[in-house]
Amino acid sequence: MALTETASVVLAHLSDVHLPPPSPLPSWRHFLNKRALSVASWKRHRQHHHLPALSEAVCHDIEAARPALILNTGDLTNFGLAHEFEAAAAWMRAQAPRMLVVPGNHDAMIARDWPGTVSQWAEWMDQTASDSFPYLVRAGDLAIIGVNSALPTPPFMACGRVGKAQADRLAMLLDSTRACCRIVMIHHPPRPGLVPWRKSLLDHRAVARIIAHHGAACVLHGHSHNATLATVPGSTIPLIGVPSASLLSSRPWRHSGWNRIAVTRRENGWEIDLTTRQYTQQDGWRCSRHRQWYVQGGHG
Repeated sequence: MALTETASVVLAHLSDVHLPPPSPLPSWRHFLNKRALSVASWKRHRQHHHLPALSEAVCHDIEAARPALILNTGDLTNFGLAHEFEAAAAWMRAQAPRMLVVPGNHDAMIARDWPGTVSQWAEWMDQTASDSFPYLVRAGDLAIIGVNSALPTPPFMACGRVGKAQADRLAMLLDSTRACCRIVMIHHPPRPGLVPWRKSLLDHRAVARIIAHHGAACVLHGHSHNATLATVPGSTIPLIGVPSASLLSSRPWRHSGWNRIAVTRRENGWEIDLTTRQYTQQDGWRCSRHRQWYVQGGHG
């Protein structure tokens, strides 16, 4: 996947697919915890807004674009049930391009052992173990770094944390890949204001400082369900949000969709071309955003 001045590498960024939970749901014993609130929310309104038909349309559109990789920033499940992790693994295996994934807050709904849950996604996380995030995948001139911000939280909270061990490893990986076009994946955005406090990345300042200091071409996140384009605080590094792949919404910036990211090698750096494609069953596809920027020498 070497980048040249004449050919671009296309990446697809999607998030928050929220695949339908198993039906019927498992025994009520699985829901004597925070999941009970999430099930109530699902039955009351979420099942009417996160539609498989929309995520299927997104996947078909991605396949037609023939990306080299799909970068998935989490929340494949709703309740973090073992059956949901199995279904998500089957869903990822069915996608034509190779996929890389990081967990989201719904994938860490309650404290669970790594085996039998997120471990089922190991082949889409470079075989990463629970204690070895962030992971690094090199694809020619690209360096994809997957950060885990998901953690179990009390009821009514959906915040995340990276933690010192991961932050230190992130700094090391960014340093060791300075010759590459570095793309960071994380579920929770490392910037205040993009989501309410109860959904925020608790150590966003520390994470942002590391990325700003060590550099990156861009940071991709999910969680907000919004097509946003901000910057990592303390830098000009683009911080790119994406709508939920399955969300039916009346607000245009939240219509289901995905980000197409094309990376082209230039003489002294990288050219990044971002297009956001959004879909509604009434109006079909539209391009809601198109931006280009240049990254000097692979640094942010």
